[in-house]
Amino acid sequence: MSNIKISNKKRVIEVAALLFFQEGYTYTSMDEVVKKSGVSKSNVYYHFSSKEELLLAVIDYWIDAYQSNIEEVMKQTDLSLSERMLTFLEGLASSIEQRNYQGSCPFITFIMQSPNDDLDVKEKINHFFDDLTSICEHLIQQGIETKEFRKDINAKETAQLFINNLEGALFLAEVKRDSSIITSTAKDFLKLLI
Repeated sequence: MSNIKISNKKRVIEVAALLFFQEGYTYTSMDEVVKKSGVSKSNVYYHFSSKEELLLAVIDYWIDAYQSNIEEVMKQTDLSLSERMLTFLEGLASSIEQRNYQGSCPFITFIMQSPNDDLDVKEKINHFFDDLTSICEHLIQQGIETKEFRKDINAKETAQLFINNLEGALFLAEVKRDSSIITSTAKDFLKLLI
């Protein structure tokens, strides 16, 4: 019985993630999530008492997906740090194409669509970006120590610039419907570190 509940919950989150991208969080009703997921209304509300609670679960879903992808790429120690970073970004570019250029950065999409007073959403997304910046800072510091990157680089500032640069590239990739912008922008950025 608990496996059915878990799979129902997962199904609702996955369907909601897609609907929030395709139709927008504001324009997606809980009834539509019920209908598209095939999970009963009572079961949906058993797991999520409100649409806002479902949005938080969807954000966790994307955070887990990003973290899993980052961990997988970082295990590829036969690649240089630059190659690992680009491999991760190529995966992002591919997933954006698969979503037909909707919601290039799920976190920016959700923060833009969430109610202005929803501090839980903002806090969760802010925490994600802090963690992502910390991971990038660690990688850049590794690159400096292994002499892949210049030694005069400030790893923390560079990581923040990299994340800002990446978010801009994700936005432009969606607007221009060209995912190659993501990797070409990252390659240009990484050249500045050598």
